[in-house]
Amino acid sequence: MKRLDEFLQKAAFNVRRDKEIDLNRRGFIVSSLSLMGVMFASSFPLVARTLHQNLEDPPKGIKIAGADELKVGDSKPFHYPDEHEPSLLIRISEEEYRAYNIKCTHLQCPVYYDKPSNQMACPCHNGYFSVEDGNVLAGPPQRPLTAVLLEKRNDGIYAMGLDGRSM
Repeated sequence: MKRLDEFLQKAAFNVRRDKEIDLNRRGFIVSSLSLMGVMFASSFPLVARTLHQNLEDPPKGIKIAGADELKVGDSKPFHYPDEHEPSLLIRISEEEYRAYNIKCTHLQCPVYYDKPSNQMACPCHNGYFSVEDGNVLAGPPQRPLTAVLLEKRNDGIYAMGLDGRSM
């Protein structure tokens, strides 16, 4: 019987009980904490890179429209902050402009500016948003539209960032 046991131990990947590591609770905790420390330390380069990117010069802005390009009540589509994010610039008075990401906060349907009602409307589920601040006026959306921060300069209107309140 002993010979059979020895043969099976050798045949089964040379597993020998006397050569196994004896790992008690203390050893398990030390090993786990050591592994966590290595993983934590390995994240430093990623954190440093992210912080470095955030400390760089802020974006100068992207020009959306010329100074006199839009009349009061007109709107102009654009993409911000990248080509995959559709947005809309609206001139609401002689001196005031508003811009919003036009993905409805309910199911991402494209929202349009309804000039007669002076509201942003979502045709998919009859959602309505205020042009003044992007807040929900009616329908299923629960969150306001994401506003694009604007800066008016001598040569036009520039997108400067996104308002994080609705993200």
